[in-house]
Amino acid sequence: MAVVTLVTVHPNPGVAFDDVQKPLKKITELARKHGAENLTVLVTMFGGAETNTIGVLSSAEDWVRFGQIQQELFGDPEMQAALGEAGQIATWQTYVSQTIDV
Repeated sequence: MAVVTLVTVHPNPGVAFDDVQKPLKKITELARKHGAENLTVLVTMFGGAETNTIGVLSSAEDWVRFGQIQQELFGDPEMQAALGEAGQIATWQTYVSQTIDV
């Protein structure tokens, strides 16, 4: 069963949407480099309080692969630097789910 990660990005007040794109681009490039699959970036256009929220979706084939990707990604000094920069301009929340057969 696939493991799906959703990271929601909420720009801080006064931060321009364009200013979020630079660290977002770097972070998604690094995620791909370390094996994140099906990586997709979305912005919520209509969604009540969540309008303008950026969502970053990715998947891994199973929990073992998810753990490998996370270990490689967050052990990368480039990723650590990018997250430090990104944390200054937006709030980032991560949700991890597993698909189930129904």
